[in-house]
Amino acid sequence: MRVACLLISHMRVKSELRRDAGLEGRPAVIVDRTGTVPLVVDHTSQAFGVKAGMTLEQAISNHADCVVLEADEPYYRQVFDDVLGSLMEVGHRVEGPELGAVYARLDGLAALYGGEDRLVCMLLGAVPHDLEPAVGVGNAKFSAYVAARTGKAMGVNRVPADAGRFLSPHPVDLLPVSEEIKANLHLLGLHTMGEVAALAKELLADQFGLEGSVAWSLCNGIDERPLVPQQVTETITEHTSFPDHSASLELFLVTVDILLKKAFSRRAMLGRQAAGVTLDCRAESAPSWRKAILFKRGVNGWEKASAIVRRQLETDPPRIPIEEIGLTLTDLSGSSGTQLGLWADPKQVRWRRIRDTERKLRSRTRGDHILHRVVEVAPWHPAPEMRSVQVPVDRSGDYAIKPVTAPVQVSVREGRRRRPTAVLLGDRWRPVGRVADLWTFDLWWLPRPITRTYYRLGGENGREVTLFYDQRAERWYKQSG
Repeated sequence: MRVACLLISHMRVKSELRRDAGLEGRPAVIVDRTGTVPLVVDHTSQAFGVKAGMTLEQAISNHADCVVLEADEPYYRQVFDDVLGSLMEVGHRVEGPELGAVYARLDGLAALYGGEDRLVCMLLGAVPHDLEPAVGVGNAKFSAYVAARTGKAMGVNRVPADAGRFLSPHPVDLLPVSEEIKANLHLLGLHTMGEVAALAKELLADQFGLEGSVAWSLCNGIDERPLVPQQVTETITEHTSFPDHSASLELFLVTVDILLKKAFSRRAMLGRQAAGVTLDCRAESAPSWRKAILFKRGVNGWEKASAIVRRQLETDPPRIPIEEIGLTLTDLSGSSGTQLGLWADPKQVRWRRIRDTERKLRSRTRGDHILHRVVEVAPWHPAPEMRSVQVPVDRSGDYAIKPVTAPVQVSVREGRRRRPTAVLLGDRWRPVGRVADLWTFDLWWLPRPITRTYYRLGGENGREVTLFYDQRAERWYKQSG
């Protein structure tokens, strides 16, 4: 079996550099806090002396000025899944057993691409260059892995015919066995694979059991583990952005319903079922949030999916201010077996006509979505723009959920105690006749706190204008609606 191993070292760090180029050249550590003690799972090359598995306290003792990042495993997994998808377009026999390590079967495909060298170049080119993979090529997975591990980034390292001799000088720390066995091998004075290979297999089996036999075989270049290709599953993905970073559960649930409707209305879902839903939420200054929800039975309509998803989210909602949300229907299956009704639903017919009208208007104007419907998400909220959102009636194409009453920044002349005396509306300064009402609120506990002072002003001809001063941004706004 000819196999290539593509190894992306420090994949978590490289993924973080994608969304924050400011980390380049700085000492930084990525920390996992899911256990009782925060542990380092990755670090930049500038964090000298830091190793994965260290406690955060140990890492900071080496670099007091290092940047500490919270591990964002859903985001790293998404980056890795994108890599797997690109490699599967080159060849379908691809396995990704762990983050950053990919095995690709070469035999059988080399002739299609004009030789093994061309095929390996195609695989290397399918991975984004900023991830800088190293490639090892051999007749088994382990020898190819060691070749990649000891090779150079963006380079190809080939295992010679005598795999045992190639592996001999390399440390036993590369063996895929438990840390306890590696430590015991070092205690016995067995530091390299050649020293392990020189022993009798029975000695290691007696001392360490099955893992000892596996270690001996691998050190001798014997690796019969098969390559298990990734299962190709058809999915449908929809995404949208929020009008503002929001932690409102009701807005989140409404958005999920909108995305479910859009996903289930796709032509690819006609007569088909989804086995589950995956939600990916992104925030600007917080780790991403991912939740996978599996259905006990396949679901063929958004209403059924919504009921299941809502129950799950009400008990385990995202706890970050959401900026973008993606929804994926997973594991699509064949015909649902549900008999279609004889009579059309009048409500669906009405909405279909409205959507058809929207598409015709858009085709004539070649513009953005024209017709929207208003959805209440938090009618109790003191900030008017957070009470309801507008959603396009035609959910085809890309769109963003927008507030109905978005405030607009204005210029204001102030008097004593910051009282407005005139406001610039259009190209004309309009004097303030009187302050009809005044109120304030301070939502300091929100992910993005809101502190405002509102003024309902009586102007010319009895017309009223509502302004507010944002004390955190130190700006004036006109509140519409």
